[in-house]
Amino acid sequence: MAEHRDEWDYCEIRFQIRYKGEDSTRAGLKQMWLVFQATASGPNRNYLAGESTEIPVPANVIGVSFVPQKYNPSHLNIHQDLLHQLQQDGWKRLPEQGGAWWATRLRRSASR
Repeated sequence: MAEHRDEWDYCEIRFQIRYKGEDSTRAGLKQMWLVFQATASGPNRNYLAGESTEIPVPANVIGVSFVPQKYNPSHLNIHQDLLHQLQQDGWKRLPEQGGAWWATRLRRSASR
């Protein structure tokens, strides 16, 4: 008789900065786009479990940070929206491991 064991898919929320090919000859504010992605892997496949909405980040402003800021309401809101979407899809948060605030880890039963 085969032993039954639980198999899990794991995912982690990461961020990405996107450039959309804006005309570099155009004067004025240049835009990059911040998006959070939940990349998942498991015994059966690797996949994108979810993605937040994109928000603009000014690219040519002195001192701008391309790293998500925990106290920026826009950054926090799109992260929380993605986290809520993942939890609605059956993902459960794993304990924090002291990484970046956005690097939330989750798991759920392995997809077939």
